[in-house]
This record gives sequence, C-alpha cells and structure tokens, in this order.
Amino acid sequence: MTDRLNIDKLKIYNSYGGDIDGICRNNRPKEKAVFADSLYTTWTLISNKLQDLELISRRLTSYEYTKSTLTELYENSDTETFKLFVDKIPFYNDFQKVKHILEAIKSWITDETGTVWAGSEKGKEFLVDLNADIEKIKFCDFKTLDKLNMEFAPTSTYQEISLSNGWADEFTKLAEQFDKLYKNIKKS
Repeated sequence: MTDRLNIDKLKIYNSYGGDIDGICRNNRPKEKAVFADSLYTTWTLISNKLQDLELISRRLTSYEYTKSTLTELYENSDTETFKLFVDKIPFYNDFQKVKHILEAIKSWITDETGTVWAGSEKGKEFLVDLNADIEKIKFCDFKTLDKLNMEFAPTSTYQEISLSNGWADEFTKLAEQFDKLYKNIKKS
C-alpha cells in the first residue's frame, strides 16, 4: 500500500516530468522525504493513473476499467488531488452533473409514485434501475448516457412519470440541463 497521493507529491512528480531517475540523480532529501519510504510505488502509481486517465479521456476503456481506475484513485488520493486528476478527463464533471440530475429525479420518487410508464408497478422497482444508472453515470458510462438520452426524450419515461406525478415543470428544467450536458459530453 502506498501513502496517499497529495499535491506535494504531484508537484515533485511534475517537476521531473515523471522521470524517477531525475529525482534519484538529484538526491534532494527534502523531495524524497515527501514520499517517505514509498518513492517507487507512489511514483509508479502516479504514472499509471495518468496513463489510465489518458485512456479514459480517449474513451478507450471499458466501464469496469474506468470504475476501477477512478475508485483506486479516490481511495489513494486526498480530495484536492483526486479533483486534479479527474479534471484531466474532459467529460468527467459533466457526467457528475448528470448524476446530480438523476439524484434530483430520485428524490421525487416514493413507493407511491406512479411509474407504469417506466415499466414498473411501483416506485420502489423503478428506483432499482435508477440507482443502477446513477452508479454507472458516476463512473462515466457512455452506454448508460445514451440510454438516459432516450429516457429524457419528450413523451419518454421521465417526462411521462413527471406529468403523472405533478413535477413536470421541474422535470422540464432538468431535461434542458441534461440535453446541454449530453451534447457537451458527446463533443468531448
């Protein structure tokens, strides 16, 4: 297990352009002390995660690989450092905004919510699918994003549920936000 990644470690890594031989040649005790006894493993972790993020940004990874990478990065970074890493993924923040839209819809669903239009008898059944979509969107799943694009379409699942349950105006605003985010994500 490595020490948690932080800004100081990233600064040193970047100052050497990722070249571990550089830090070893310069032999600056202050810089090495930042890494404690895990210079090699932490340096390798940073290098590997940057490569992983490049692959994710180019959409060359599976959902499982992306989820694993982001989870490992989250578990091994402080909050500020995690944000610096994921900011390298051009569509990451927009996916998180889509997640928030889905969470808003989720907040309006109860056991009594009419969800027949979604193919569910009760709100509880609908929430199982919605929770699965939220989880996949959290980890930038493009297949789920395309599925949601259909769910947000006029006269489709979410609009019909909103109309039959009295939150159509709120839904319309969310649908407009989703449409903009969808276009941004697809462009990137």
